Amino acid sequence: MEVYLVRHGITDWNVQGRLQGREDIPLNEEGRAQAVQCGEALGAAGFSIIYSSPLSRAIDTAAQISVYHTRKVTVDPELIERDYGRLTGMTKPQREQWEARGLPTGMEPWKLLAGRAMAAVDSCAREHGADERVALVSHGAWINAVLAVLSRHEIGTGKTELKNACISVLKREEKSWKILCYNLSPGEYAQWAAGRQPANP
Repeated sequence: MEVYLVRHGITDWNVQGRLQGREDIPLNEEGRAQAVQCGEALGAAGFSIIYSSPLSRAIDTAAQISVYHTRKVTVDPELIERDYGRLTGMTKPQREQWEARGLPTGMEPWKLLAGRAMAAVDSCAREHGADERVALVSHGAWINAVLAVLSRHEIGTGKTELKNACISVLKREEKSWKILCYNLSPGEYAQWAAGRQPANP
């Protein structure tokens, strides 16, 4: 089976460099356009189910994908973004100042994030057939945690800056997952899917 990890479209807080975490920040105009592009690129993927984080920016992105499939969006709380605690809403300079003072963050531990993200991915293998394709529409930190675990930290958390509305594809082989491509824009994914270029040149 294949699992498609899709990041939501861009928001104003993304543009401002603010950590969104579990704040329900909506897509902006550009983000809505990206969601449409994502839906178009994935129109022929043939998903048997489309799961989404409960946050509106993910749900609205998933809704554009569902337009091309006879599937409604299923909300899965385990796909929600990392809880950044007191760092939520801060820009990078603000976060650096906070952490430099040694103040507590209340941030969700990475191991907990990675554990629940991989549990959601693994549940797809248990609940769906070997020939199925499943879409998981989530968030940057969540997707990067999956990529980090599966690549043994060669990519993902701390190394990969995921694009908004990016697409990454995982394939289940025997009892393990293989990353077929990652961090592709809708246009890049369409070209990759058509076999016209390497996944990540």
